[in-house]
Order: sequence, then C-alpha cells, then structure tokens
Amino acid sequence: MKCGRAPGGENAEKQGICPATNDPSYDGFNQGDFAGRICWLLSGTFCEGKIQGSFAEKRDSCKSCNFYKKIHAQEGITEFTYGARRFFGMTHIGLTRKSNDDRYLIKRLNNNNVLIAVADGLGDEVAGDYAAEILRGKLAGLNDIAKNKEKQELDRLVREIDSTIYNESQSHHRLEGMGSTLVGVLLHEKIAHWVHVGDSRLYLHRNKKMTQVTEDQMLSRFLLEEGEITAEQVSTHYSRHIMDQFVGCGYTEPETGSLKILPGDLLVLTTDGLHKSISENAINATLNADTDLETKARALVKASLDAGGDDNITVVIAAK
Repeated sequence: MKCGRAPGGENAEKQGICPATNDPSYDGFNQGDFAGRICWLLSGTFCEGKIQGSFAEKRDSCKSCNFYKKIHAQEGITEFTYGARRFFGMTHIGLTRKSNDDRYLIKRLNNNNVLIAVADGLGDEVAGDYAAEILRGKLAGLNDIAKNKEKQELDRLVREIDSTIYNESQSHHRLEGMGSTLVGVLLHEKIAHWVHVGDSRLYLHRNKKMTQVTEDQMLSRFLLEEGEITAEQVSTHYSRHIMDQFVGCGYTEPETGSLKILPGDLLVLTTDGLHKSISENAINATLNADTDLETKARALVKASLDAGGDDNITVVIAAK
C-alpha cells in the first residue's frame, strides 16, 4: 500500500488504519492485499495523490468513524508533469450525492506515452462505484500500446472491460445493470488517440476556441440516425436522457479517433456533472483565462457547484 496505512504500514501509527481492515468480506474488490478493505472502503483514500474509492458511504458504521471522517475530508486532485506536457485532474463528490462514482486516471506508459481518462459509474450507489473502479483499475494496469495500432488497441481494451463488467454484473444481483461511461486519451508525441463510450466528453481548446471532440452516445442520437425522430424533435424527446450504451452493457461499440496536438492546445476531459451544469461558453471563458491548469480546473468545479452541484464532478486537463 503506497499510502502506508495498511496494517504495519509506515504511516499506520501516525495516520491510523481503517477499522474494517480485518473484515474479510471486502477482500478482492481491488488489487492488493488490503486494497479491498481500505482503498475501496474509504471515500477520499489516495495512492500517489489519486482518489481510489468511495465504498464507505454505503456502510452506516463508517459515517461515525473518526478515521473515515479524517480521510474523507481530503480532496481528490492529481498534478503531473512529463517533459513539456502538464496535467491536472480533479474530482468532487458534489453537493447532493452520498458517494463519488466518478474516477479519473493520469498514467505514464512506456515509449513516452501518457494515458488520461475519466469515467462515470452507472447503476445504484454500490454498482456504479464498483463498475467505475473496475474500469479505472483495468486502465491503470495498461503499460504499453503498439505504435500505429493505438485506436485498434484502445477499442479492443474497452470491449474487454465491457465484458468483464457485464459478467460481474450477472454474478451478483446487487450489481445488475452496473456500468460506466468512459472517455480516454492516449497521448503519443504530437497525436492524441481517443476512445469514448457514453456521455463523458473530450474537448479541444485551441486559439481561445473550444470544440467538442466526442459526441454523446444517447438514444436520441441513434433514433435520429435511424430516421425515427427528426432533428427538431431531439431537444424535447424523452430519448435525449437515455444512454444508448455504456461500458458494461455487454455490447459496447466504442468510438475512436485521433487528432494532432499543437503547442498551446488544451485537452479537457469531463464527466456530465460538469458539462451539463455549466455552458460551453462558460467553460471556454475559464480556459481562456491567463491562469495555470489547477486554477482553471478548480474554477470549473466551483462553477459546477455554484450551479447546484447535483452530480459528481470530474475534470482532467492536459496541456502541451
């Protein structure tokens, strides 16, 4: 355990350990001898600054635990610099949710590649959290992707994760219907290869203008493409609120693409807790401000909270 809060860990005496550590019923939720009983249980538990899990919100006994309260009070942020690239990620539980079912990842791979991703867990409180954690864990286990096969490999990986989550959901009735959105970007030299499922988004900010790269995979989009509804009907049709697919549905068809990155560009990955609460004009204005990545990210999260904060909020910004 990199956090050092495992039994016998270097920080255990100073920071304490989760009282549920010795409860074997939580073994196997994550990788590591104690991860299922610590990182998975504690909302706001971090390894190397990355948020790990929020399962504790489902346990009434955790809400009065002083150790849980102390860890939960921390904030989920990651700042990372690699060569000329800079990254900042941030997640917030919001103002109304009991748990944070969002996840994000910033990881250096081999061959100077960097993988960034955001995911939004779907299902009830337990299921959505678990699905997003499975997805994040599978992505975190990736070390390399073959050159010139980036999109194919990302597509294959997401389909494999889709099967893993679907099969898990079929094994436990409490997890039925669980899944997650995903938008991931593999940065290789001057190219960004992306993969997308659901309604989390990738934006490109260039020359003070923001472009939405991915398109939300909603049922209304499918019905429009099939000619079942008209473009005029989309804004009022019930299907605009229904996701067409997600990672874990068992039939995921990821969308992939590539784009060239220029000096000064920003890549922005968000869950819908951010981009559905504030306008694209407001997001663009924040990105245009003469501030660093952390200030931009914090301003976007604050704006989402000011708009109601009725969902988990996650944003990752990459700059070159």
